[in-house]
Order: sequence, then C-alpha cells, then structure tokens
Amino acid sequence: MRILVVGATGRLGSLVVREALEQGHAVTAAARSPEALDLEHPALGKAPLDVRDAAAIRALVPEHEAVVSTLGYRRHHEAPDVLLVGIRHLVTAMEASGVRRLVALASAGILQLDDTRLRCERPGYPEAFRAGAAMHREAWETLERSTLDWTLVCPPELVAGRPDQPLSARADRLPEGPLHVSMPALARWMVAALANPAWHRRRVGVLDAQGGDPLDRL
Repeated sequence: MRILVVGATGRLGSLVVREALEQGHAVTAAARSPEALDLEHPALGKAPLDVRDAAAIRALVPEHEAVVSTLGYRRHHEAPDVLLVGIRHLVTAMEASGVRRLVALASAGILQLDDTRLRCERPGYPEAFRAGAAMHREAWETLERSTLDWTLVCPPELVAGRPDQPLSARADRLPEGPLHVSMPALARWMVAALANPAWHRRRVGVLDAQGGDPLDRL
C-alpha cells in the first residue's frame, strides 16, 4: 500500500513511518521539514507540507492509497486548531481524488464517558485541554459528514514503551486499563488498522492492556 503519513517528523509520526516501512508499505513522509526525519529507505519518499496549505495537500494526496495523520499530538508550540484545519483539508483532497482510507489521531476527550456525555464534558476536565478537545470534536464531526472510511484513534497519555506492548481497543470508549499507551505499539496499531474494516467510521479508544509492564512517561 502507498501511504501518506502527515506529521511524519513528530515522535509518533516518525514511529508510524518506520512501522509502515517494516510492514512492507511504501511511504511518503510529509511534514514542514521532512529532512528532519533521520531515516532512509528504498520505499520512503519525503515531501514538505504545511497542513494549512489546502492546495499542497490536494497535490500530494492523489499519489497514495491511504493516509495516516498524527496531527494533534500536544506540543507546546502547536496551535489547538492544527488537527481541525488538517482534517478539513485532508477530507477535501481525499474526496476529490478518491482516496478513502484515513487513520488519524485525536484526543481521548472526544470518546464517550457514558451514553450522553463525552469525556471532555465531565466535571473537572482539565481547563488546559478544553480548547484542543473542542477542535478535535469538530474534526470528528467533519469526518462524520465525509464519505471517507476514517478511523479516529483516541489514546490517553502517550508513554515510552515496547513496540510489542499488548494493547486494548474499543470503539467509541476507552477500554478498562491504565490510562496510558505505548507510543511504538500505538504506531504499530495505527498502521495495522489501515487494513481493518472493523474500525471504519469509528472513534477508537486504545491503551496498554492490563497487566502490561509499567512504562516510563515521556
């Protein structure tokens, strides 16, 4: 499969690129400064991309069969709307070019807390995360209105860990377990999910399976 990875130089994005190559896919690593990705491979291409540039995304998407986006992973310098802007532009480009499969990252705050509320709507939800959660909710609503076969992967805290860390996944809610997920294992899960129709048009809570080894926080 020819995969476009958006946000490819971030800590999670770079792991997604490596995992996709290991799983035998051809990859285009797209980021503002793709040369920052310290990796060379015969099946790897690199492309500069500003996700706020709709024309650039429209030009890049058609060469691929699927897209993985790691936009929205919290960084101190990242505007809270980066996921929403990127998703809107990706949806437009993918629908125009007929590329249907998208696996994207979002906040666990947009998973269900119960039948009527999202996790970000619970009393005491951290104020620092509210703006980002609102943007992620709009991104989810954008995807629901689209014709894409999308999956929004919604992990809690990302931590350092093993790529073979067992994970638990559940549609629309967080599974039971520790509120963290191994980043290398999550990268592996996201790439594998591209070929799994069970997760089409769903939010998915993913975290380390109960009983796994404790992991150091990033």
